[in-house]
Amino acid sequence: MDDRNSARQMIGTFVFLLVGPIAWALNLTLIYGAQSSLCAFGALSPTAIRILVGIICLGLAGCVLGAMARPVAVFQRITGASAPEDQWPFIRGTMRLLAGLSVLGMLYFALASLFVPGCDVLR
Repeated sequence: MDDRNSARQMIGTFVFLLVGPIAWALNLTLIYGAQSSLCAFGALSPTAIRILVGIICLGLAGCVLGAMARPVAVFQRITGASAPEDQWPFIRGTMRLLAGLSVLGMLYFALASLFVPGCDVLR
């Protein structure tokens, strides 16, 4: 393997390990940005904003669960190579652990968005 492919595989492996936390960060960015903006401008009703927040949370959680279910395909898509066989159990297990924790965080936030009125706090 030449240096160009090994660097891509190394960075790709790092991104693969952080699929869950990256999706969680995207989730929080979309949620807080959308909720704050839509509430501040009064573009949607608070009920519609709650539904939108729930859909975003569940959609991203579903994507992460899909990555957890098919880690080989996700790894090959990100790195462009197959995983090293001697390291694969560790890489897969670490990705699934971080992704599982991220999904829990996303689902807890989705539950909070359904039960706590968000727009009242922002005004």
